[in-house]
Formats: sequence, C-alpha cells, structure tokens
Amino acid sequence: MALLSTLTLFPAYSLDTSILVAVLVGVLILALLTETLGWVFVGLVVPGYLASVFVIHPEAGCTVIAESLLTYGLALAFSSGLSRTGAWSEFFGRDRFFAVVLASVVVRAVSETWLLPVLGHWMDERWGTSFIVDRSLHSIGLVLVPLTANAFWKLKLRRGLWQVAVPVALTYVILRFVLLPGTNLSFSSLELMYEDVAQDFLSSPKAYIILLTTAFLAARFNLKYGWDFNGILVPALLALTWLEPLKLAATLAEVLLLVLAAKAVLSVPGLRTLNLEGPRKTVLVFCLGFLVKWGIGWAMGGRIPGLKVTDLFGFGYLVPTLLAVKMLQKQVIARVLLPTLHTSLAGFLIGSLAGFGLSLIEPRPATALTAEAPHEQVPGLGLDQSPLGLMVLGRATARESDVGGQSLRLKHGDLREYSGLWSGLDAWLESGRAESLNALRTKAVALGLELRELPKQDGVPARFALVERAAGAGKAGWDTSLLVPGAQGPVLEVPRPLTEAPSAEAAALLCERVNCRAVIVSGVDSRRAGLVLGDALAQSETPLRHAHDALSSRERVQLRVDPSLKPGQVVLHTPDGKAPQGLDLLWPGATVTAHPPPEPGGNWGESRVSVLRAGAFDLASLVIAHAQALAAPMTERDALGTLMVTPEVARVPAVQPSDAELLVLEQQVASPLLGGGTADVPKELRSRWAGAMAALMGLRVHPVTECAGATTGCWWVTDAEATQGRLGAGLMVRPGGSPLALEVPSPAREAGTLPVAAELWHESRSTALVFATASGDVPHPATFGELRTSFQAFHQAVHRALPKEQGWVLHLRGFSGRPSVEADVLVDVGSPVLTESQRPAELERLLSREGPLGWLGQRVRYHDGSPELTGLNDASPQQVFSRTFGGARLATLWLSEPLRGAFVGPRLVAEELAITGLLPEEPRESPERALLADRLVAPTQPVSAALKEHFAELTASAERYVAQQNVHDLRALAQTKRVGNVTRQVKSGFSAEYGLPFLLVEARQGKQVLRAVYFLQQHPSPAKRAELTAGDAELASTVDLALRHRRPVVLTGEVSREEARR
Repeated sequence: MALLSTLTLFPAYSLDTSILVAVLVGVLILALLTETLGWVFVGLVVPGYLASVFVIHPEAGCTVIAESLLTYGLALAFSSGLSRTGAWSEFFGRDRFFAVVLASVVVRAVSETWLLPVLGHWMDERWGTSFIVDRSLHSIGLVLVPLTANAFWKLKLRRGLWQVAVPVALTYVILRFVLLPGTNLSFSSLELMYEDVAQDFLSSPKAYIILLTTAFLAARFNLKYGWDFNGILVPALLALTWLEPLKLAATLAEVLLLVLAAKAVLSVPGLRTLNLEGPRKTVLVFCLGFLVKWGIGWAMGGRIPGLKVTDLFGFGYLVPTLLAVKMLQKQVIARVLLPTLHTSLAGFLIGSLAGFGLSLIEPRPATALTAEAPHEQVPGLGLDQSPLGLMVLGRATARESDVGGQSLRLKHGDLREYSGLWSGLDAWLESGRAESLNALRTKAVALGLELRELPKQDGVPARFALVERAAGAGKAGWDTSLLVPGAQGPVLEVPRPLTEAPSAEAAALLCERVNCRAVIVSGVDSRRAGLVLGDALAQSETPLRHAHDALSSRERVQLRVDPSLKPGQVVLHTPDGKAPQGLDLLWPGATVTAHPPPEPGGNWGESRVSVLRAGAFDLASLVIAHAQALAAPMTERDALGTLMVTPEVARVPAVQPSDAELLVLEQQVASPLLGGGTADVPKELRSRWAGAMAALMGLRVHPVTECAGATTGCWWVTDAEATQGRLGAGLMVRPGGSPLALEVPSPAREAGTLPVAAELWHESRSTALVFATASGDVPHPATFGELRTSFQAFHQAVHRALPKEQGWVLHLRGFSGRPSVEADVLVDVGSPVLTESQRPAELERLLSREGPLGWLGQRVRYHDGSPELTGLNDASPQQVFSRTFGGARLATLWLSEPLRGAFVGPRLVAEELAITGLLPEEPRESPERALLADRLVAPTQPVSAALKEHFAELTASAERYVAQQNVHDLRALAQTKRVGNVTRQVKSGFSAEYGLPFLLVEARQGKQVLRAVYFLQQHPSPAKRAELTAGDAELASTVDLALRHRRPVVLTGEVSREEARR
C-alpha cells in the first residue's frame, strides 16, 4: 500500500468527500453480478449508499435494514389484506412500488418517534450504551429504505436478503480496506450533513409529502397517459428541486449532456455493434456522468473562491442517469423531459399546498427542534432535605394571596382534625416513640399533608418534616413544620414568613441553639391571603393558630422582623421580663423585656409565649454565617473555557425541580446576583445569600474575576462538582453590564451556539448569559409549554432585571440544511419584518459592522414570514413570558450551520491526529502562547521568496485539511521536513479556552519566522485569516480577538538577538 498511500484519485472539494464514488462501486458490482450470475439489476443506489452508511454509522445501517424489513412486511400485509377483501387486487408494478414508498414513510414515522427511542433507552439501560445521547440510532436518506424494501419484495425475502447483502458487503470491503485508506477519498466531512439533514426525518415532513404526492401522480399519469419516467421516483425526487432553481437547471443540463455524450460514445466504431442495452446502457451512462463530474472537479475544485463544486452536479445520485437512459431508449428528448417536468411541478405544487394546509391545523410549537421525554427524573433539587432548606421551602410555598383558584379558607372540620394531629404530634415529640408514627402519618395524609423523616446525619437527632403534599391543584395554605422528637426545647413559630423574611430561614438555625422541638412556618401571610389583621396568629381560623393552641402546654417563641431595629439590636419579649430556662441561648446579648411588642396580637399575655424581634440584617447574617462559603473564584477566561469543553465525567440523571425550588432559584439565587432580590436581605449580603440558597439545592455560586464591565465582579451559577447536567441550566451574571442578555436553550443539539454566545457575552459585556446544559434528559427549555424548567426561572429573573425600555434578550438558536435562507444570521423579533424601518434600532446597532455582534458577519436577514423560513420562528416560553409581562424585548438569532461549525471540532479529529502522529504534546495548550512564543520582534528586512513559498505550501495544506477534513492532508503535514535552509514545523494542541484542537505551522529561515494557527473546525471560519506582524503595540489584543472569533492567525516576525543567544 506504499504507492496507494499517496494516490490522489479524486478531485478536492467535490468527489473526494462524496459517496458518489461508493455508489459507482456498488453499481459496477451489481452489474458484474447481473452479467455473471443473472441477478436482478434492481436498487442500483442501495449497495453504495448502504455500504457508506455502514462505514460511517454502523448503527444507522442496521436501522435501515430493520426499517426496510418492517416496510416490506407492512406493504405485503397491506397488499394481501386488500386482495382478500376483493376491494383491490394484489399490488403489482408501479402500484406495488408506491405502496412500498408509502409504507416506508409510515414505518419511519413510527420508528423515529416511538420505536427507536424506546429501543435506544432499553439498550442504554441494559448494556450501558449511549445510543440516545449520541443520537446514533437513526435511519438515513429519503429513498434508501423504500429501495431496499422493494428489492426484498421483487426477489422475495430470502433471495432478496442475499442479493442485497452480497453487493453491499463487497462494496463495503472495497471502501473500507482499499479506497478510504489508500486514496484521498474521505467520509469524515459527511458527519455534520448526516446529523443535520439526512437523518432528521421529523424535521422534513413537507419533503415526504411532496415525494409521496409526486410519486402517486407519476403512477397515475403512467397508467392514464403512458408517460414513462424510468421509475416513479424520478419525478418525485425532481419535485424536491423546484425550491432551488439552480439545482434543477444543473440536473437538466447534466441529463442533456449525458444524452449527447452517450450518443457520441455509442457511435464510435467498435462500440456501435456491441449489445449495450438494458443494465449495460445504464452502467455506461452512469460512468459517463461520473467522468463528467470527475473532470469538473479537477477543472474547478478550489480554483474559484466561494464556489461549491457539488452545486454544479445534478440532483440525486442516479436521477440524471435514469432520465438520460430513458431518452436514449425512446430516441426522443422532449417526450420524456416535458412529462417529467410537468409531473414533478404538479407534485411540488399540490404537495406544498397540502403541507401548508396541514401546518395551519397542526397543534405543534413553532420551534426547530422538539424535546425528548426525560430519561430518568430525580424528584426535585433536594431543597427540602435539610432543616434550613425546609424553612426556605416554607417561605416559598406560603400563600400571600388567594390567586390561583385554590381557596385559602379551610373547612372547620379539617382545622379540628389539624388540631388533633398536633395534639398527637405533641405527645410523640415528648416521648419520641416510633409506635405512634404510622397513625400520625395516616392523619396527615387525610388532610393532604406528608410526615416524613429528613436524611439522617451522624451525631444529629432524627428530624421530621410536616409539609403539604406537592400533588394537587394548588397549595391549600397548610403550615410547613420541622419536628425534632425527643428534644426538650421550645416551639418556634413564624407567623409571617413572607412579609417578615428571613424569619423562617433564621428559625432553622435558632432551633439548633435552643434544642427546639418544632418550628412551625405559617402557610398563609398578609391580608391578601384572607388574614384580617395580616397575621396568622391574630386570626382564629388559620392552621398556625390551631397548632399554637394545641401546643399551649409548651414554651412557644414567635420570630418577628422589625425594620425599626438597628443592626445588632435584638429584643426578647417575655411575660415576666426574664428569659425562661434555655431561651437565654436563643440570642446571646439580646435585650429581655416584659414590655409588649409593637404589635402584640391576641396571643400576648398567654403563659409560655415569648416574642423575639430582630432586624432583617441580623437574621440574614445569622443564616449566611452558618452557610457554606462561596465556591472558589475563577477568572472570566477560565469560566468561559469551561463552557467550551464537554465534561469527561458522566452526567447525573435529569432533575425536575418543584415549583417552590424554581421560585427560590429565580428570587433568591438569580435575582440577588442580578442586583435585585427582596429588601429583607441587605445589598452587601445578597451575593452570599444567593450562594447559601444555591448550596441548599446542590448548586454552587462562583465569583468570576477579571470580568470587564462588571461593577462588583461577575458570578456563575452552576451544578456542584460531579453533578453536571443535574440542574439543566447555568447562569453567568455581570452586574452593571450592558442592557443585553444572551440565552442558549439548546447547545447540545444546535452545536456551536454556546461558544458563540460565550464570545458575544464577553465582547458585548452583557448582563447575563443563560444556557441549558448539554444533558439530553432534561426537557428542551424552548419547547412551547415547558414553563417548569430552571432555564425559564433564570430567564424570568434576567427579564425583570433588564431595563424596560432599552433591555434586550437574545435567544441563540441554530438552523441547517436551508440554503434558500441565504443568511448566516436570521433575526426573528416575534413578528414579520417587511421593511428596513421595522427593524429595531438597537438590534441594528448591535449587528452593525462596528457593533459588538458585528463579527457574526454581514449576511443578516430579518424574518419576513417567507415560506422557506417556516419553523424558524420562536414560540418558546421565554418569548411568551416577555410578551405577556412587557419590559425587555426578546429576539431570536438563528445561526447558520457554517457559522456555528467554526466553533465546533470535527468528530474524528482525535483519531486522525493519532493516526498521523500529530497528537498534542500537552493535554491543554494556549494557541495564543504558541503563536507568540520566542518573543518575536518586527522584521528588519522583507521575507525571502523561498520562505514565503514553503510557508504558503504549509498553510495551503492546513487550510485544505480544515476545509475538507481529509486525513491525507493531515498526513502530509505530519511528514513536514526541513528543506534546504528553511526549517518547517507542524504541531497540534488542544485549547481548553476555546474548546477546539488547533494546528501550529511554522517556517524559519535564519532569524525570519512565519507562523500560523489554524483551529480544526467542522466548518472553516467564514472570516478571513488575520495577517499580523510582530512588534505591533496591539499585537496581543489583536491575536486574542481573532482567536475568539475562531479565525486563522498568521504572524510574521524575527527572532530577537537576546532570544537567539539563548
């Protein structure tokens, strides 16, 4: 294989990354088997197409076979069933093939929406595979399944399986062991195309409607008018090209060229007398077509900037061939071409109208992607698993109004039962006996309550929670209680958890000081909740008052927040002006008095009732002092770099937060960091308060340093270590930033959107960046109706924090497979934009060349409601929320596949670097440091021609590899050697900061140095490479900016004398 290892057979930018080569090999093998063994010449595209699928995605190949068998069985059953009823005869000819096509659509719809996900989940759970996460269990192509199923039916199943398997296996062997390793043929760059277009059956329903409609018309026209198209799929596939007139024109031009070429070849002496009919003529015409494409590729590939050579080829692998063969057989062109065009156009128009009509009545959200059902949900974030968390939950669930349709006036009978429950709880708390626990639980359940034990801790007595059950139409207003059986201390009561916050949170910590037996947090608060005096203890028909009366034999302490008290001023009111035994530990240094509190209420004067008054600052400081410290600080560069790299550890199961947890996440974690939050926590304590609340739910708040544009430093809310993906969302906050927020709802499925957003957040100095985690188990947060997500909670906090007039929230989404959009950035502002005057001025400024988002490119288009933009509009919960409540506006930026691809590394790059011996020397390396190494200075003389020539050769190979991802270009770079007095070097590295591998190419001659950095990307950066010179005062910042935009960077310089001496 030494000779073949450098054999460049196929032209670059065209056939070297096309499965057309595989189709040619399959057709030749099928023709050989037909000539030698008499096998049927059917399903010409199947061997090459299916063999290529097995090379790239073996799982997809197996799926195609399985779906083909199901299609064959369904079509056969349909045909036999109809014939037995007498309504129709058994299908034959074109009717049979149409039945196969129709059955294949039904099978794919069922398998893609239900069967394959269920099977993938089952296999993942049973054998530890990752089919669902990798999305590798899928079918491919529009016609591969029906063509394979038709071969099974035409030959009968047993013979069909054999005659399909043999040519596919032979083609696979030639591809896998000859062409791919021995020539410049490469399938690596087909990965993104398959993921975004061919495999996504659910995102292309109109294509299937047009295909079926045209195939049906072709079958009817053939029967009625005798029109022959060489197969009903020919006009059906041609109908798909009417949206792209250039592709249609290219197809027709190729057909005419093939007819002329075939006639010319068949008129050559020696060939005129040969029998070239039937399969032989088809093979001849297809080979001529391949030679034409091969010649065009060599003539034009890479020579015309911006030209994609494959755009000059006809549509489909065999459509031009089949049309040309039929014209040669009929010896006419118009009689074949015009009916084909007529049928394809009719099918396109009727199918489009049918699709449009169905889209009007389709009950689906207008989003590009649909969400998958959660794989394994863990109930809640664990807020209710600790005493402090339980008290936070009590505050979050307390009702302050009667909105929501749930009455807050409990029945007298239920309140009597509640009093009885507390009488039983009092006896159980005193004795601590477990025998009565089951009876108490039964009473609690009858009232809609739940009595359960909190997680045990070493050295800590058992603690229980009495809470309202989450299931049901809404909260009825029952109290939230912490119970400590066997404790001898007092009962702490919190009558106003909302209007006197953070009294409930502080009660959890005060309970530990005095060894309290219970903490009871009222489930209702304020006059709007039906309390006449605004206090649950001042009104007889409240749950807290009934519990208070049932515990009359116990010492009870009410916690009150008094804004008139100064920090450090705490007052304990007792009936006799002395602290009862044990209460002196409640708040050391508190002033004890017999004077009634400012609002004595109806309970003051009762025996064994005390009131503790303190300011919100003191109570908040108490909570913060006992909370976990904030997470370790990170620089902005490190924090953003963490977002770029997919974590190596396994993700934990998805979590569905409760409504209360989402409320805490919004109001007590995100809002304080954004400069808001409730007035009960002083501003100087809000970041630490947010950290404390986050820790209760297994989250961390990291301070982010070196964050430009922030008034007090930035913050990052994320999952704790070893729990990546648990929350389902992350938040980065820049206090005092610009009135702009960025949100990325689908970074995993729309690859590249999160890295783009991270760079935009840095450059625009946005106030917030909200992003969904890469876990595929959580609901897609941009799906219509998915309101109960962490992403939505963060969005609501961000929306409220932005200025109402100038604030903007930008959703970053991704689209692919839509060449007719003709834009890198599609802007959707929620309604069609038909004129330039309708474009929001602030968005125009942001997207202008000089604006912070201008580097995204100038191919910007506003959504104007055109048909080709169907599905690229936003009906997400975030859009609905922003429109409903007003204030900051929301727009969606749909980013094209090439733009996003510049921020995503190729899937096979690690393997290809290993094969070629270019593995990085260090696991993580900075491309900026590698580029600026040796302290190069400004060149003192022009670069020599020899150095320029050798460097141009290196950069051309690097750019070719980035564009084509052909491993042979990488192998050539790896074999770079010194030539004459020019030293050439190529190294690779991995940038954790940018989440991409990169190549460093360098050429030296004496002191002169030419050096370049190229990121290895799924799509080359659409921006031009940056040409820089050492010695420039702004060199470091210019390099940093270019690398952030993922542009190639070329540096010209000289080695300084000091560096040369070293």
